[in-house]
Parts: sequence; structure tokens; C-alpha cells
Amino acid sequence: MTTITSRENPAVRRAVKLMTSPRERRKSGLIICEGARLCCDAAQSGVQGEELFCTAEAMEKYADYVEKLRERTKAAYIITEDIAKKIGDTDSPQGVFLVARAPGVENDLSGLKQTGQYVLLEGLQDPSNVGTVFRTAEALGVSGVIVTENSASCFSPKALRAGMGAMFRIPIYRTDDAPAAMRAAAARCMRPMAAVPREDASDVTAIQFFSGAIMCIGNEGNGLTRELIEACPEKVTIPMNGRAESLNAATAAAILMWEMMRGYIR
Repeated sequence: MTTITSRENPAVRRAVKLMTSPRERRKSGLIICEGARLCCDAAQSGVQGEELFCTAEAMEKYADYVEKLRERTKAAYIITEDIAKKIGDTDSPQGVFLVARAPGVENDLSGLKQTGQYVLLEGLQDPSNVGTVFRTAEALGVSGVIVTENSASCFSPKALRAGMGAMFRIPIYRTDDAPAAMRAAAARCMRPMAAVPREDASDVTAIQFFSGAIMCIGNEGNGLTRELIEACPEKVTIPMNGRAESLNAATAAAILMWEMMRGYIR
């Protein structure tokens, strides 16, 4: 492994840019993972590792992880603690970073399985919420996650950490016209559902789910757009008996996905 001691090293500067710049990630097609477990999850899930950065302390502390990462990465560097702090996005970096090719994202929603159960995220802005939804979706066995163009990137450092590697293992779809996509899905006999806090919406706990459902979840502050709500033949809501008026987007998504998968007739 090559040793790097300068914070101005070109490889370090690239890593920092990937950590801080969504534009750089989009332009290069690269992502950066932070933390031994997340980096190893990425590599073991088939993501192509480009550059591995480790401090000497991390190489000893996470020896098993680092060894697996070195086998799956094109270039590896030993860095100082000072450089780790420069690259890191957390207060106390573990000292392990992986620059990798971003996993594939499908832009054609015609590939959705008619018997699958999906969640669609429209305009979520908090990357931690996005990551948490992915983690929950994977845990519950959801068929895939659809994200709109105006949602926070599922490959941002915060989303990746919150997702605990789920983005590397669950199918991801992207759409720039969610209403049209849901109308097309309904035409294929799938079942788009708009999650809304409305009295006239169906209680999600009373719904019989069957194959082909797509649960649409909206922006943290404003919810789903009117256009997407109108494009969904069904409106569902979470019954709330307490005094709280709303739920965190990721919490609401977890409840909705649980109900969708609990009652799913396979």
C-alpha cells in the first residue's frame, strides 16, 4: 500500500470532493463510503472499488475488513489521522474510506415486476431519511425503491451510512415524472397508493395487500404533490390516536411498508 502524508495529494483531494460535492459524484459516477463495515458491505455486494484509504490504526483495528477491501479495490493507500479527518464526514472517523463506482440505477420503470411490492419517495430532502427508508425496505423484503429526481441522493455519504449498505443490495429506480409513472403502472394492473394524512383516505391497517402495490411517500414538510396524489387510484393513511399531528417521513414509511408486506398475499 502506498503511504500518503500530504492533505493536498491528488487522491485525497478527489476523495474530499466526492464526500462534499453531489455534482462531483454525479459527474464522475463515483461514490465514497466511510466506515469499515459500510465499505466492506459495498465491496462484498459487488460494487467496484477504485481507491481504499486507511489509517495505520484502522488497519490494525479492522484488519479483517481491510484485507477483504484490499482484495476488491484497484488502489490502496495508508493515510494519516489528519488526512482521515479531512476526508471524513463524521465527527470521529474510523479511518477507512472507499471510493467506488456507483451502483446501477434503472430509469425505465417498465421493468417493475407486476407481482412486486415497491415504495416511491417523492421529494424527500433529508438524506438520513432516504437511507433509513432503504434500510427498512431491505429488511422487510420490499422489491425495490423508486426515487424522484428531486429527492436527496441515495448515494450521498449520510444516506449511505443511514442505509447501512442497503443501496448496494436492493433494486433502485429513478423517475423524473412520478405521476406519469404511476399512471403507467396502474395501466399495467399495478396498484399505486398515495400516503396522505386525510380523513377520506383508507386506513392502511385495514387494507388487504396483494401483488403489485407501490406505496408513494412524500416530502418531509409538504407531503406528496397534488399531481402524484391524483395519479394514484388509492389513498391511504396511518391511523393516529395520539396528539401528534404527523410522523417523521422515515417513520411513516416504515409503518406503511410493514403493513404492505405483513398483509401481502404471495
